[in-house]
Amino acid sequence: MIARSEYVERMRRLRERVAEAGLEAFLVSSEDSIYYLTGVSYRPLERPFFILVRPQASLVLLVPALEQEHLRAAPNVDEVLHYWDYPAPVGQGWAERLLALLDGLGQVGVEPSLPQEIAGRLAHLSPRMLPLVEELRVVKSPAEVEMLRDAARYADLAVEKLLATSYYGVSELELFAQGRAVQLQIMKESGYDVLTSSVLVGSWPAPLSAQPHGVPTIADRLEVGPHIALAFLRVNGYAAECERTYFLSPPREEERSAFAAMMEARRRAFAMVRPGVGCAEIDAATKAFLHQEGLGNRLLHRTGHGFGLGNHEAPWVAEGSTDVLRENMLISIEPGIYLPGVGGIRHSDTVLVTREGYESLTRAPTDLASLTITASKRLHRLKGALIRRAAGVK
Repeated sequence: MIARSEYVERMRRLRERVAEAGLEAFLVSSEDSIYYLTGVSYRPLERPFFILVRPQASLVLLVPALEQEHLRAAPNVDEVLHYWDYPAPVGQGWAERLLALLDGLGQVGVEPSLPQEIAGRLAHLSPRMLPLVEELRVVKSPAEVEMLRDAARYADLAVEKLLATSYYGVSELELFAQGRAVQLQIMKESGYDVLTSSVLVGSWPAPLSAQPHGVPTIADRLEVGPHIALAFLRVNGYAAECERTYFLSPPREEERSAFAAMMEARRRAFAMVRPGVGCAEIDAATKAFLHQEGLGNRLLHRTGHGFGLGNHEAPWVAEGSTDVLRENMLISIEPGIYLPGVGGIRHSDTVLVTREGYESLTRAPTDLASLTITASKRLHRLKGALIRRAAGVK
């Protein structure tokens, strides 16, 4: 877990950056940023929350009235103020209370994610948009690395369960059900903050796996072609993922060739991971190889992204990114090849940048032999039939 002293240090560093930017105040408003700075989990829904950060003055948290007592647990704010609700009678809403706090201040900074509704009420202040909290979050502390390592362990466990449950003709219902088993194990071993934990576990069946963000139904079956097992987790605030392409019948030549190309692209990407390397360089080199292999028209996305409080955050392993790798950053390596009508070929790992190179925190098997599953699995078939009958799925 993250110690109280670390939250205090995070706020100290933010105040330092606010001063360096020449701001009189900085307004923190995103859920992840407030959680990062305070460690208090909450759900804003339609009601906005704010931390007013000033270099020398008191730190003020402004929240809706029903959250005031809950947010008093924040270890590093001086005052917890409230507005009535959303919407509220004239004079009792968030806008009036916030503008009163900002009255008389000079240059104010805001986060890039500030909602348009709030930005409109602050327009007369001409605020500067600065990613100050995002910049703090991008390099992880030792305690955060351990939290991410824990999340990656459960991502591996989820993929292990998906592969163990899979057989030719398995339904998505049976595979999505594995998410509950993983969730229960997290609860048993690590506790479970319901507001900062989530479990998405399942397999994307061929040929739908050629659409990375397509949505399978619980009645879909996994048969011929490349399927993608996916574990997309956030465990007590910190996120990780593991993905593996696998087969439930012997892969065809086109699939074998694409799998080999994906593995070589991964190898090349991993070989570049170390402090000082530009994320855009990794993506460019990976894509250049796949273009060289004649697969340039079979690519749909970048090589990777960062992890932390979110499953997708900086640094971005993509051409066009200005991010440069530093020790204790977390990234994914996941070049993908997508064959229309056939399926997708992609592994993804959660990767820690170390002083000398990298450490993959997810360690599920990656080779084609281990990921070609042809056993009949009679017991799993019987269990699957019972699960489908109970859910009314044929």
